[in-house]
Formats: sequence, structure tokens, C-alpha cells
Amino acid sequence: MARPRMLFSGFDGIGVLTGFVVFTVASAAFGPVFALSLIVSLLLHEFGHVIGYRMIGHEDARFRLVPLLSGAPMSDHPVRTEGQAFFVALMGPGVSIGPMVLAYTLSATLANSNPEVSGNLRVFAVTCGTLNFLNLLPFWPLDGGRCTRIFAGNFWPTLAPALTVFMTAAFTAAALRTDSLTLFILAGVGVQSLFQKGEPKREKLGESNALTAMAAYAFTLATHFCGGYWLMSHYL
Repeated sequence: MARPRMLFSGFDGIGVLTGFVVFTVASAAFGPVFALSLIVSLLLHEFGHVIGYRMIGHEDARFRLVPLLSGAPMSDHPVRTEGQAFFVALMGPGVSIGPMVLAYTLSATLANSNPEVSGNLRVFAVTCGTLNFLNLLPFWPLDGGRCTRIFAGNFWPTLAPALTVFMTAAFTAAALRTDSLTLFILAGVGVQSLFQKGEPKREKLGESNALTAMAAYAFTLATHFCGGYWLMSHYL
């Protein structure tokens, strides 16, 4: 039996205009290669979430062009367990690991024979890593905030807010020291996330599964940190 075709949302005037604005601003600030890399990284990230939903049986999962502006949920059916919610949240950054590593590999392979293509691939890899690392920070409603609240709640309910406070304080201290606007913005995101409601009540992971989830989150976070380190070290 053939699987249902993937549904799409936001591929309209507003969505296309938003994408064009993002591309134009990013291109003006850092160049067209970075802008294109950012758009592709965002699409890969969203594709990962869609795949996650479909793997747990949500065949109605929608690929949303502009998730923040889309009024439609990714799926019309609720996620019933914490395990499913964690899996879907981590699949966005998780699926992005493959293209990032492939881009780094091809960049190294082509470094001597085609330096221009090698450089463009490196820009994509670094951009993809940075985007997903920032998305995995323990701030609500980012994927990292969702993941940490899920696995932390199985050990110590106040652990996730504590992680958010720690990261917010770290970003604030770093921002004051370096006078970085980006770090101030991240610190502000952390502060607002402390006042947001968490995930709805679902079937618990259990401590053993929560340990596995925590390890998967830490691995994905560390991988994207390594992938995006160059960009973050220069511009954060």
C-alpha cells in the first residue's frame, strides 16, 4: 500500500515573500552563499520534523514553508507519549547531521581541485551546524527546550528550568564581556522561555528511556556545536 503524499503548508504569497525577505537580508549581511545555505538548512530542519511525525504514524504531517507564521499545526493528531514528542523534536536537528557531515566531507575532498565549490560547501555545513545548535539550546519553545523538559521531568522536574537559568546567565555574562548583540538576544530568549508553559501531560518516558533520550540530545547538540563552531566563534 502506497504511503499518502506529503502535505505542504505556507507555499503561498506570504510564505514566499517571507522567504525572499530572509534571503535578501541574509544575503546583504553575509552574502548569497550564506543566505542560500540558511534557507536550505531551515528546509532540511523542517523536513526532519515531518519525517519524525510520519515515522510515528502521522501521515497527515505537513511540510510548512514558514513554521513561525503558519497557522496550521504540523499534524492534526496529538502526540500521545513523551517518547514520541521527544523523537519528533530531535528529528529536525537529527536529520540535518547527515547533510552537514556530507558537505564537510565533500568540502575537504574538493579543497584542492575546486576551491570555490569547496568553500561554498563549507559555508553550508557551518551554517547548518550553527542553526541547529542554536535550535537545541534549552529554551522554550525551541526544540532544545522541548527535549530538555521532557527528559529532565523524568528525573527532577526543576532540572530543565535550572538548565535554562544557567544557559541564560552564561549568555548574559558572555554578552556583557564581548558586547555581542547576538548573545544579548539569546539571553533574552532564555528569559522569556522561563515564563512559558511546557508540554502537555503525556505518558512518561521512564528513567531508563530518559537516559537514552538525554544521551541522544547531548550527542546531537555536540555534533552541531562542532559543525557550527567556526561561525559561532566569529559572530556570536
